[in-house]
Parts: sequence; C-alpha cells; structure tokens
Amino acid sequence: MLYLLLAAQLATQSGTISAPAQQQQTPTAPGTATLRGHIFAADSGRPLRKAQVRIFAGEIRENRMATTDENGAYEFKDVRAGRYSVSASKGSYVSIAYGQQRPTDASKPLEILDNQIVERLDLSLPRGGVITGRIVDEYGEPAPEIQIAAQRYQFIQGQRRLVPSGRMATTNDIGEFRLFGIPPGQYYISATWRNPNMSPNANPSDRTAYAPTYFPGTTNANDAQRVTIAAGQQVDGVAMVLNPIKAARVSGTATGADGKPLTPAMIMVTQTNTGFGFSMTGTAQVRPDGTFTVVGLAPGDYSLRAQRMGGPSPDGPETAMANVTVAGEDVSDVHLVAAKPSRLTGRVIVDPAAVSALPPTLMLSLFPVNIVGIPAPPPPPARIADDFTFETKSTPGRMRIMLGGGFNAPPTGWAVRSVRVNGVDVTDAGIEFKPNEEISGVEVELTNKLTTISGLVTNSRGEASKDYTAIVFAQDKDKWAGNSRYQSMGRPDQDGRFKIMGLPPGEYYIIAVDRVEPGQQGDPDFLESVRSRATSLSLNEGETKTVDLRLNPVS
Repeated sequence: MLYLLLAAQLATQSGTISAPAQQQQTPTAPGTATLRGHIFAADSGRPLRKAQVRIFAGEIRENRMATTDENGAYEFKDVRAGRYSVSASKGSYVSIAYGQQRPTDASKPLEILDNQIVERLDLSLPRGGVITGRIVDEYGEPAPEIQIAAQRYQFIQGQRRLVPSGRMATTNDIGEFRLFGIPPGQYYISATWRNPNMSPNANPSDRTAYAPTYFPGTTNANDAQRVTIAAGQQVDGVAMVLNPIKAARVSGTATGADGKPLTPAMIMVTQTNTGFGFSMTGTAQVRPDGTFTVVGLAPGDYSLRAQRMGGPSPDGPETAMANVTVAGEDVSDVHLVAAKPSRLTGRVIVDPAAVSALPPTLMLSLFPVNIVGIPAPPPPPARIADDFTFETKSTPGRMRIMLGGGFNAPPTGWAVRSVRVNGVDVTDAGIEFKPNEEISGVEVELTNKLTTISGLVTNSRGEASKDYTAIVFAQDKDKWAGNSRYQSMGRPDQDGRFKIMGLPPGEYYIIAVDRVEPGQQGDPDFLESVRSRATSLSLNEGETKTVDLRLNPVS
C-alpha cells in the first residue's frame, strides 16, 4: 500500500526533513545512570592502568571513552538509558567486550535504565600472543620491508575467507618481524612483498618481484600450515623464503568523462584472487597526458581503479575501473574511461499517521550489494527535502538504499519498508548504477512499525542460559545471502534475555546455539545444518513476539 506524502505539514528549513513545530529537536537531556568497574590482566589479576574503556549505544548515538586510573578503575556518569556494548583495550593485550568468553565471540548488550548504578562492571584482558620470525630472499639474504600478517578464517557475506586479524608487522633491515597482541586461535602467516618502485618512472628493465608467500613457504594459500597460539604464548622461528617471479607491467590510458586525460589522478591496484577477498597491491600516478604504467605485478587477477584527485566535485568523484589478468607478460592498451556518477532522484513515502513521530532530520545512504576489491568512496548521504524528495549520485555498481547517514545507525524506531523503481521492488536486489545514467521514479517507503522478538533460553537441564547466540533466518533459502536483511542475531543481556528488532515481516526460523563463528550466521551451509532443529515463527508488520528456546550445542 502506498501512503500519501505529507510535505505540506513540514516546515521548510535548510533542505532537510523537519518535523512539525511541536516535534522540533531539543538538546538531549543528560543521562542519570552511572557505570563503574575495573579492568584487570587475565593472567595475573592485577589492575591495568591507562586501559581504554568504551561504551556505545547505536540507537541513541551514545559513544563515550574513559581511561582507567592507577587502580584500573573507570567510571561513566550521566549515562542515558539504552542498550550498550562495553569494551576495553590496552596495548599488547587482546581487546575484550562485555559478555565475551572468547575474543571471537559476539559481545552481549548491557541494558541501562534511568537512575541505575551499575557496579563491578569488570573486564579481564588476556595478554596477546606473539609470533616472531625471519624472511629471506632466494639467495638467503634478509628481505626488509615485507608486510607480515596473521590471517584467520571468517565468514564475510556468507563466504568463508581468510582475513587479517589484529596488527600487521613489517620486517626490519635483517628480515626479522614480530607480530604481537594476537588473540588465541589458529592463524596462517602471510608475507607480502611491496614493490618499492611502483611509479611511472620506474626502471623498465627491473622485473624483480616476489609472490605472496604463506608459512612454511608456499604461494598457495590452500597449502599453508596453521600456527596455533594460546593466550600470551610466543611462537618463534616462523621463517619463510620468498619465491621470485617475473613481474609484469600494465600500461594504458585514463580518460575523464569529458574525453580529456583524467589528471591529476591516482591508479589504485587490488588483487582479487588472493584467497583473502582482496589485497591492496599498490598505486601509480596518471601522467599529464593521461597515460599510466603499473609495474611489478605478480601473476593474478587485478582490479584497477582510477580516480581524479583534488577537492570534491559537485557531480561527485570521477572514477574509472577495469579488471586485468596478468600471466607473467606485460599488458598494454588498458583503457580506463571515467564516467560522471549516475544521478538518482526519488521521494520518501511515510504513513500519514506516523509523520508526527519522524525525527527532525532523515538521510538516505547507498551501500554496495557486493564488495569486490577496494570499494570506491561512498557518496555522501542524501538529505531529504521539504517535499520528501531526494537526490544522490553514485559511481557504477549495484547499491542498496539504507536509512541513515553513511555507517551510522538508522534513527531509532524507523526502517526502510520497501524501495521501488518505477513500481518494481528492488529493496533486496538493489539498484544497478550504470555510467552517467539518470534514474528516476524511486520510492523509498519508511516505517516505524518494527518487529521485535525477545525471549529466554534454557539448557538441557531446564536452567536459564546466559551465554548463547539467538539466530533468526528466513525460511526461504533464497534469502540466505550473507548480507540479507532477513537474518539477524541476538545475545543475552545481563538478565539472560535476547532481543532482535527490525526484521521484515515474513516466515522465519529461530535457534539458540552455544557458539557461532564471526559472520557464520550468514553462511548458507551453517543455516542448513541447524534448520531442522530450529523453531518456526511468523512475523507480521509491527508485531512483538516472545519466544523461549532450548539451547542447541553446535561446538
């Protein structure tokens, strides 16, 4: 159902949505709650001074930091009521959040009420592990300036990938490195050569290059050997010999939307077949005549992105992209042709009965459906005009329209109900932006009728469980994509109760498990493995349901 636009009811100030006069924004009243606690070292129990403590509540946009004193104590005063995450970090220790039994666990929310005083909100930080080693070239000579990373598997957009974990390190002049602050777990150690001569004026006869290498010395990530490290453990002797390869050059031209050389501009090169999703390989400048040369590329698949440098343009950034496969030989005549960003115009639709509940300002943002390579900078959030129309621009690609500004949380109690382009629903599929295209007829329907699921979980003995993850996912397998809005998860608060808000109406499964790897709730294979044990439920628009569950061990 399409609702009427009530632009006439809104004030006309500064090109943003303004609520009726009685709903105008007022200064946020200070909170009345207090949080106190200590931060300790997990191995010795001694207080940790100068640790950083953070409390964050996205729904009410509360984000505060404190530093522990000489006794490891911290305090937050005048805290507003809300649902918070609390975390602590310090130097070589592993960061820990409230409710985590392991660093890879999801944190638990802490429900704070008005006038509440929370005492003994203590966290213990495990000491990070250390991995040391040495990298040499094919002649046994030290290899300086090699980037070292500890990689671990994680689910990203429903796929299990190796991604860097924690800090990286660089080898020194004698080829030695030291990774520190590593959380307990199993890792794959990678050594990546960074070409010091990646510039247009590099020596054309210099074909020196080294392939990314994984311990104990393989160029294939699938053949890498795991390194297991416990809390505070030091693993020495991780040595690797770099594998020399023939480096290739990629050259071509970069042209702007006006047909002239795209200059000043920078070429950013990412390798997309590393097994780690993507990795930044290097950069090169575009010459004044529009030509460019990228040197020192190992065999592999690359994404080249040229973007004009300088201040912001009223039409948005000019960007050109191309994919290139390097097989040991030079690649020439690569043409990067930029196009002006696509322009999208549309309107926001709101239920007339909900207009008085609108926040003073609303913004819409674009977010890529799939992230391949290093994404282009997102366009600025679109501010919605007095007549509920909006305009935004985007570089080519498939984008979803999200409520909120950039990566900020959407306003409390509101969500995107649907997105339509000329009557076709594209809420989940997203909008395909083609170069220099005009897209009109976009309708973004907002709703404040959000669904809520809450409940308690008991173990096999009927006892209340306070350490679990509740996962909700659609019964329709076509909605099991890793970034689907039809799946969510919740952790128990201090009372053992979970709460999951904002799922679209539909048919769902819900299950409580004792452990889930980061991002695993978006893995279709995992969802299939737990589906038969899950509880079915239906959600109608704005419905609140209480569902008590039995804990299912999966670890």
